[in-house]
Amino acid sequence: MCRLKNLAGTLSGDQMTFVNTIITYLTKNGMIDEAMLFKPPFTNIHDQGLLGLFDNAQAAKVIKLIDGINENALVQQSA
Repeated sequence: MCRLKNLAGTLSGDQMTFVNTIITYLTKNGMIDEAMLFKPPFTNIHDQGLLGLFDNAQAAKVIKLIDGINENALVQQSA
């Protein structure tokens, strides 16, 4: 989750809130389906979710980081 926080230097307030919401969700659930980024609670920040707050390059970075976190969670579950 530190990797998500590393984005922080270049983010707006709403983007930081979005990232913190991802971290909270991951803390509670362990993993996150990318489709969730377009549903509440993420659409409570912007009605278009991820793509309403981030340009395509930034959104791709967020998704890549989430994919890595999800992969790590799967490995830990199977260990």
